Amino acid sequence: MFEFLRDKIYTIDGNKIRLLSILASIAIIIGSYLAAYIFSNLIKREFSKNKTLNKSFIKTVTRFIKYIILIIGFFIAFQVLGVNLSSLAFLAGVIGLGIGFGMQNIISNFISGIIILFEKPIKEGEYVDVSGYDGIVSDIRARSTTITTRDNISIIVPNSNFITSNVINWSHRDPKIRLHIPLGIEMTASKLELAKKILLEIAEENPEVLKKPEPSVWFVNFGASSFNLELIVWISSPIRRHFIISDINFEIAKKFAEYDIDLTYPWTNIAFRNELKVQNDNSFNSNGNNFADNKTNGGGDDNI
Repeated sequence: MFEFLRDKIYTIDGNKIRLLSILASIAIIIGSYLAAYIFSNLIKREFSKNKTLNKSFIKTVTRFIKYIILIIGFFIAFQVLGVNLSSLAFLAGVIGLGIGFGMQNIISNFISGIIILFEKPIKEGEYVDVSGYDGIVSDIRARSTTITTRDNISIIVPNSNFITSNVINWSHRDPKIRLHIPLGIEMTASKLELAKKILLEIAEENPEVLKKPEPSVWFVNFGASSFNLELIVWISSPIRRHFIISDINFEIAKKFAEYDIDLTYPWTNIAFRNELKVQNDNSFNSNGNNFADNKTNGGGDDNI
């Protein structure tokens, strides 16, 4: 059996390849897949014992190790087949030059993934805002990162965007954030203190608003027709900020209505320099003629 496999020769494009070499190459490729799987899992298990390493770092490292083992396996398999890889260097160079321009973005994203791995500007589970999208980082891969929005929509963002663009990481270091809730009230100075008291009560009664730092109310400026205020509160997680702002706005509208404090809105007065005369619609008949004109004309005929 062994002699049959050794002596059986196939000719492919003038190259003689033994059947035994083909089977050995296939076995090496399968073995490299198994080795990559087993070795990456072992490393993942050992890294998981270190509590200082985050999950995204461990996942990225195991993936890179898996790729390296597979590349080595394919290289050995080609050597067993008798394919001289050095002879393909020129062809590989020509092909690389041709597709190099098309792969610029892929290579850029891959390198950006390595930078993210070591610099750690983002990590899985953090809430970020990049390229106009905001959500939780759910997966960091070699080429791209997946962000899951509040609507449970997965956005695939190229890794280069996290390096070349401005990124807001709401969870970086300290996830606690401060909210500014603007509003305008009627220009009645006697109601300013009452409005401030109500706003602070609303903030204190909201269970998601932190007690420390304490909520505060800022008098921002005098508007064209309003006193412009801002309610300042701190919350523990940026993910809930839209819901908290909504709840507070509902309470502001309710409480201000109870205490007869008007919330202002933009409005414009239009003043006419000359007297504006409005024509009554009843002065026109169905044909669009003016009854007053007809009456005058009719009177002229009666005098004949």
